[in-house]
Amino acid sequence: MRVSTNQTQQTAVNAMLDQQAKLSKVQEQVATGRKIAKPSEDPVAAAKIVNLDDILRKTEQFKSNITVARARLNLEEGALANSVDIYHRIRELALQANNATQTNETRSYMAEEVSQLLDELLGLANSSDSTGEYLFAGNKGRFKPFGRNDKGGFDYYGDDGQRQIQIGPKRQIAVNDSGSKIFREIRDGNGHFAALDSPQNRGSGVIDPGAVTGQYDLGTYAIIFDRKQSNNPNEPLTYHVINAKGETVVPAGQVFKEGDAIEFRGIHTSIDGEPAPGDYFVIRPSFNQDIFTTLQGFVDALRVGRGSPSDHAQLNNEINRVLSAMDVALGRTLEVRANVGARLNALDSQEDINDSLKIQVKEILSGVEDLDYSKAVSELNQKLTSLQASQKAFTRVQDISLFNYL
Repeated sequence: MRVSTNQTQQTAVNAMLDQQAKLSKVQEQVATGRKIAKPSEDPVAAAKIVNLDDILRKTEQFKSNITVARARLNLEEGALANSVDIYHRIRELALQANNATQTNETRSYMAEEVSQLLDELLGLANSSDSTGEYLFAGNKGRFKPFGRNDKGGFDYYGDDGQRQIQIGPKRQIAVNDSGSKIFREIRDGNGHFAALDSPQNRGSGVIDPGAVTGQYDLGTYAIIFDRKQSNNPNEPLTYHVINAKGETVVPAGQVFKEGDAIEFRGIHTSIDGEPAPGDYFVIRPSFNQDIFTTLQGFVDALRVGRGSPSDHAQLNNEINRVLSAMDVALGRTLEVRANVGARLNALDSQEDINDSLKIQVKEILSGVEDLDYSKAVSELNQKLTSLQASQKAFTRVQDISLFNYL
């Protein structure tokens, strides 16, 4: 086979170009610190790198979400803590107002303070975050949740929704609580039933909020005090109990003794003071009433002048209901606050998990794409030596020609 001079030279040039390409690849690896410059070099490793990078990006997003969630929950926890302080103060004022030593004037001062506390509580219920979204509006974060209406009551413009945010690959957490749950769903009375006095009562009877001691059937009942059959002052006052249909539940002739238990159908209560014949008290199932309406009623009750024993008894009954509502509202707020605290702890825990995952992924990614510099430098020297050898070989053969021997 004949080999031309041109063919010999081209072969040598091709060999040098091949060595230059290999050297260039190693140089690029050393310069970038990565083993793979393009997916075609190692499709399997390239796909793995893409998946690992995606996990890292998602982990960074989870970190950002946790920061947002922690900020919102801290704001909510602060608003709830301030609400608890307000409830405690109102409860103190209610206990003071329930004291017989208070006068109409001192109660009017208390009414002014309670009114201010009511406005403060309303402001807390309308708290917003740094973006202007309201904390207690449910999913309607752009709507101010609570406001006074033309009738003197309070309306709620939010909903019962809870916003969830992703904080981990398979974990979401609520970043708010609806104002309806915290401020509106407050059961009046003792949470099971409410004990109400009649506005027409003439005596000084004050009914205890009571408690459930058995199977309360959610019925409505009236405790009616019987009229005396004679003018004999020694004749005892008696009572009987009927249901909403007028049917007798406790027969007439029950002798009333101040402070003694009155029990029927799972209901336990008592009455202090001296009810007048014809006075009655109603037991009905508890229903939800927003705490703002309750406090406004308390303010109004404190502002009414009291003179007769029946007036003071009416005030005492009103304050007893307010105290019960405060206890229920306080319990609900503490419950939600504890839940918020648990969610804040969950954020800390998930953040630690995410950080650990991030470290693990980076270690795996480093093993896949990072260059072994000692090996790469050794290979670089090897490729450089090979290139230099091919260049020297080319200089030896490029001047050789048959004409040199003719």
